[in-house]
Amino acid sequence: MNIVIHQTFGRIGIDTTPAQISIESQKADLEIKQIPAKIQIDQKLPQVHIDQYQCFYEAGLKNIFDLVHDEAQWSKQIALDAIGKIAEDGRFLASIENHQNAIAELAKKAMEHEVTFTIDLMPKSRPKIWFEGYLNINWQLGGVEIKATPHKPQVSVAPAHVNIYMRQYPSIKIQYVGNNVDRRI
Repeated sequence: MNIVIHQTFGRIGIDTTPAQISIESQKADLEIKQIPAKIQIDQKLPQVHIDQYQCFYEAGLKNIFDLVHDEAQWSKQIALDAIGKIAEDGRFLASIENHQNAIAELAKKAMEHEVTFTIDLMPKSRPKIWFEGYLNINWQLGGVEIKATPHKPQVSVAPAHVNIYMRQYPSIKIQYVGNNVDRRI
């Protein structure tokens, strides 16, 4: 017996559409206000003061008032010393009974001079040095004011779609072919 079997398998078809998401986001609106810092500077430029009055005074470089005062004191001292010497010489001459040769001794004494040398460094005082000046800085902090207005994002979604269908249906076809019949019993 000749039998022919034809079989067709079933086939499934699948169509898919992927999901789509679209997100649009706008930037936030910002409003920024800046407050500047304030600074105030008050200054007096530095000045150096040097007082050399005492140094010049000791070196003999005096102003007119000091020069007149010192010369007057020196002259007064010389006058007092001269008056004292004249009085002493007068007493020496007045006591002639004690001294035989009084005038010769006074002459000899007048001729004797002592010469002294002194070495000195000048000036002995240091100059006075001082500084004046100042710097005052006053400042106020500034700042920043920020106002932000956010925007919500816009989201659109297209969902995924799956379509399943039969592309080919299954089938079985059985067919008898031939004319021969087996007669055996």
